[in-house]
Amino acid sequence: MLTNNKHTRLWLGIGLAIALVQLFDIAIHVATNQAEPLRILSNVVVLLWVAGRLFGWIGGHLRTTAVVVVSAYFLLNLIFLAREGVTNEAQRGELRVVLLGLVFITVGMSAVWGYLR
Repeated sequence: MLTNNKHTRLWLGIGLAIALVQLFDIAIHVATNQAEPLRILSNVVVLLWVAGRLFGWIGGHLRTTAVVVVSAYFLLNLIFLAREGVTNEAQRGELRVVLLGLVFITVGMSAVWGYLR
């Protein structure tokens, strides 16, 4: 069982990890000159949610908020994939492994973080 102090450190660590994944994703877009508005918007949605929770701007209904944010993030990425495809022509038609990996990591960590209070 986690003590309150360990729980707080875990909660903070997961929140910061989620934020770092989003910043890394945005940095990849900018560095490769492939800034995709839908993907970056999905990152910003998650970053605002993380900031809101870390700074206490989001009160009550934390799990509902988590579900809404993660659903919006996932939907924006699905729309991107529907429009652009699961392969990246800028990378000789390679599967978008980084996108899939980052979405998987973000959704997984967000699900855990949304459960923790």
